[in-house]
Amino acid sequence: LALQGPKAEEILAKVADPALIPAGYYTANFDGSIKGIPCVLSRTGYTGEDGFEIYMPADKAADVWEILIEAGKEEGLIPCGLGARDTLRMEAAMPLYGHDMNDDISPKIAGLGFAIKMDKPDFIGKAAIEAATPLKERRVGIKVTGRGIIREECDVYRDGEKIGHITSGTFLPYLNGSYGMAIVESAKREIGAPVQVDVRGRKIDAEMVKLPFYKREQ
Repeated sequence: LALQGPKAEEILAKVADPALIPAGYYTANFDGSIKGIPCVLSRTGYTGEDGFEIYMPADKAADVWEILIEAGKEEGLIPCGLGARDTLRMEAAMPLYGHDMNDDISPKIAGLGFAIKMDKPDFIGKAAIEAATPLKERRVGIKVTGRGIIREECDVYRDGEKIGHITSGTFLPYLNGSYGMAIVESAKREIGAPVQVDVRGRKIDAEMVKLPFYKREQ
């Protein structure tokens, strides 16, 4: 279960020993518990906000769910599904496998270069990454300035020339607009430049913008 949001730690501390709650992001405590139920408490998530991913025995999942929902009533905790999570990961420009990254998209193009240590003597894929440098394509944010919702695989045009395609796109309620992530030719990638996105044969006005679309306060 993922407990996410600015008040996630406050809620979790009501039902778990605060001393066992991981302090640093991308860290975990494998000996945690919630109301006596053994749990792995991981300070991770896929929303762009602070939060936790909680692992428990399958037969205790419903119990942990009810405990968390009850603990978060005062803070306004509500259940959310994958659709809501997808808009949140989009705001934070987090890539989704099968969309923004796959076997044909290198980690550097997908924005995951920080996870690659090129100073290592060797690793599987190092030669392929070196051969693809400098990058011919790069990731960029797309903000719709016209009317319409952009979706995966829609082509992106600049000055009438196709320069790339959308890898993920949707309407983002928090930002009240249509946004997408795209992979475009490096030479044509320019923040602030106007582009058009082909949605079922209709060209929608947009512009290239920096990623992420939203960044939480630290």
